Amino acid sequence: MVEFFKLFYRSFGEYKYHIALLSVLGFLSGLLGGIGINALVPLFSFVVGAETGNDDVITRSIKNIFSFLNIEFSLKYLLIFMIVLFVLKAAVLVFFSYINSRISADYEEKKRNKLFGATLEADWPYLLKQKLGYLETIFMIDLQYTKSMMTVVSSAMLVFANLLVYTFIAVNISLQTTFLTFALGGVLFLAVLRPVVSRVRRISHEDEKLQKQIAHFTNENIMGMKTVKTMFAGKAVAGKGGEYFAKVKELRIRSSIISAFSSSLLEPVSLIFISLIFALSYKAGNFNFAAFAVIMYVSKQIFVYIEQVQSFFIGTNSLIPYVERVLNYEDESVLRKEPIGGNDKFTFNRSLEFNNINFSYNFERNVLQNISFVINKGQMAGLVGPSGAGKTTLVDLLLRLLKPVSGSIILDGNNIQNISMEEWRRNIGYVSQDIFLMNDTISSNIKFYNNSITEEKMIEAAKMANIYDFISGLPEKFETVIGERGALLSGGQRQRIVIARVLARDPQLLILDEATSALDNESEVKIQKVIENLKGKITVLVIAHRLSTIMNSDKLLAIKDGKIVEEGSPEELLKNKDSYFYKVYNIRE
Repeated sequence: MVEFFKLFYRSFGEYKYHIALLSVLGFLSGLLGGIGINALVPLFSFVVGAETGNDDVITRSIKNIFSFLNIEFSLKYLLIFMIVLFVLKAAVLVFFSYINSRISADYEEKKRNKLFGATLEADWPYLLKQKLGYLETIFMIDLQYTKSMMTVVSSAMLVFANLLVYTFIAVNISLQTTFLTFALGGVLFLAVLRPVVSRVRRISHEDEKLQKQIAHFTNENIMGMKTVKTMFAGKAVAGKGGEYFAKVKELRIRSSIISAFSSSLLEPVSLIFISLIFALSYKAGNFNFAAFAVIMYVSKQIFVYIEQVQSFFIGTNSLIPYVERVLNYEDESVLRKEPIGGNDKFTFNRSLEFNNINFSYNFERNVLQNISFVINKGQMAGLVGPSGAGKTTLVDLLLRLLKPVSGSIILDGNNIQNISMEEWRRNIGYVSQDIFLMNDTISSNIKFYNNSITEEKMIEAAKMANIYDFISGLPEKFETVIGERGALLSGGQRQRIVIARVLARDPQLLILDEATSALDNESEVKIQKVIENLKGKITVLVIAHRLSTIMNSDKLLAIKDGKIVEEGSPEELLKNKDSYFYKVYNIRE
């Protein structure tokens, strides 16, 4: 239980004053309801014509209130008094629900914003380790369960408040019956709670992990739906999904059985207990029907509240795995926040230099070894090499997604780590082979959350990317919706829209990472024309397997096994029959 309250405070600590108000309202609700229930004693006395001079404290207090207000203590006014009490209780409960809902909704909004923002600000190596669908499950499912913790606790406040008030009423009428009620309820509570809680916690841990596995599985196969269909693997995928869903069904059944078992014992036991008390009281000779009716009702309610307290303990334990996952992810993502870099401005007038760069993942074998080269401003440089040679890693270093283990990248004599990250990425344009487009209009995809890009700038970028004529021929032009990941466009059209998106931001350095490798020859030619038109206007680094893409480069860099093995213009490297570029070029031929 200590663990739960620590987690609760970490999650909802900022709402401590609101929660204190909820506690007061919960107690007030219980008090109003309790007085109203205790008023049944004199009410029944009026109905059966018995004496109303009962000795219990609450009845005497009700009489004193009537006397103070100079109101006749009669059946009519007692009924009105009870109605007023329960109306006030309903009003308090409405206000209680409002405060509780505000806390839960505000928490959910703030936490979701914080987690999503922390994810977007986390460093690249951390994000690479996250599985598809896992983060979505944390944001939507785990956070929903965490939010429900507030509902569970607020319900528990009402239960404890009512239990306290009803206990006082019961003691006020019959101390002996109250003691027996709590003794029996306590035994049942402890007998059921201990074995149930451990099982519930175990089921919740399994469910939390299973939900993420299902999210990953479904997202992965939906994104690869075309492959699933063309490989006729739908039945196999559905079968695998069925295994996951069967596990979910099993967990739900187990959870339902445990919940039913934990709540099923108290009701029959409470009825047997009430029947025994009735039999004993009736034989005692001094039987008071009004007092008996109230004490029996109160005892029944105490059993109900004990069952609800038990449900509270079970419910909190079922939530703990989800709360822990949300808090752990929040701690991890905040801890792995990407550094913002220095405060220097981005200034590129002369050259970009790699000086003895070494890099390794997890400090194992170096992926890049002693990488050194220079790209002058306005040059177009090509980077070639076999798969796994380190080309993409080199680009990730230049994008500052990764940091070198040793060595430095220098821009006009200044280490790029001294330049603010915002400044750096505003001036670096990146186009990858993996095209990312939103299911939105062409305009939204080119502007991409940057409202400072004008219509004129967007049109100019589209013309530079050799896509303007195509867009102009569409019925909706720039307002054409292009489908999920640009599915309604060809590969070349999608790629040129991405290039237009980058060019609309006026980058000083443009990186094209295998931008034509997945395109047909006609689309490749169009992209090549775009690249050629940019030559001399901005500095361009092209990573390519297709050598035709980089034949017009000012210089070529060949990388192999993490090392720059040769450097020079395409013409110079082709003259050397022993060069890597010559061999690859002639293999192509």
